Amino acid sequence: MNFSIRLKQLRQKHKMTQSDLAKILGLKPTAISNYESERNEPSFDKLIVLSKYFDVTIDYLLGLSDAYLPVGGEVLDRDIVEFFDLYQQLTPEHEIELRKFTEYLIYKQKQETDDNKKD
Repeated sequence: MNFSIRLKQLRQKHKMTQSDLAKILGLKPTAISNYESERNEPSFDKLIVLSKYFDVTIDYLLGLSDAYLPVGGEVLDRDIVEFFDLYQQLTPEHEIELRKFTEYLIYKQKQETDDNKKD
């Protein structure tokens, strides 16, 4: 995944318009459009601001790493990153559904574990 795709995903995940993000960076909305369409690239200073604002690594923004962010000095497992990328595409309503389904699966797993202990 490249910078333009990651920037757009992060912007949409934070429910921001190109204009909203442009204001944060002190740019015109067309600059964000140009970033997302690969017509231009941000300066180092703008990359740093984006990284801090979205709380991701610059390597992640640039597509050099699939690690969204380091966790306790370790980078996230690739499966977790792939799952997170899928999760980012969900609407808020579907995020809630996924959480409920995940809680159900954990409950079911615990029940199965408890049943196996009884046997």
